[in-house]
Amino acid sequence: MGRYRATRGRHLRWQQLVVAGVAVVLATAAPLGTATASAAPAPGPTMPVEFDLSRYQPVNPAAYRPLAYADNGRGFLRAGRWLCQIGPTYRYAGCQGTPATAPPDVRGAAISGDQQGPWWVPNWSNYRFGAPSGFRAPTLPVGKRVTIGGVTCTAPRPDTVACRTGSRALIFTPGWHKFFFPSGDSAHSNNPAPRYLPPRLQYWNQLPATPAPPR
Repeated sequence: MGRYRATRGRHLRWQQLVVAGVAVVLATAAPLGTATASAAPAPGPTMPVEFDLSRYQPVNPAAYRPLAYADNGRGFLRAGRWLCQIGPTYRYAGCQGTPATAPPDVRGAAISGDQQGPWWVPNWSNYRFGAPSGFRAPTLPVGKRVTIGGVTCTAPRPDTVACRTGSRALIFTPGWHKFFFPSGDSAHSNNPAPRYLPPRLQYWNQLPATPAPPR
């Protein structure tokens, strides 16, 4: 009987040691798991629906390019209230109009060769929107896209236009605007405060690297 009690006592002490060891492992593992989760990199930017080209049907760009010498090879389009032009050289684009979030005394915004912009075009600037020849810009139907000279413009919704070059882009709606530009870039105008933007566009000012922009 005495031998049984001694054996049972050793067995209970062994169980207590095993339980204590498991508790220590769990206690030390929890902070490690938390640190690993918090160290996970933030997800990169996602493609805004305005530039997800799979959503839009292409149109023939010839209809948007006048032949007049005075227009110097530019392309022109309308989307709702917005008048946009592309060119005359590669990846130049601009759209005329003032969303509610635009600063006062501007006429629109422009991107210069994928190197600068979008910049607001002030009223005093000699930058011209529209065709010198008087060409009437066709309307880009909702759900369509046109690509000219390294620039793609889409008509995502009624009274909305979105144009992108390579890493720069703009979206105009009556209620707000959104500009996109490379990380660390300073050659652009500012975006409105996040509270004026849809939640999906409040965080990132960059477009994802893939898929590559049309040429």
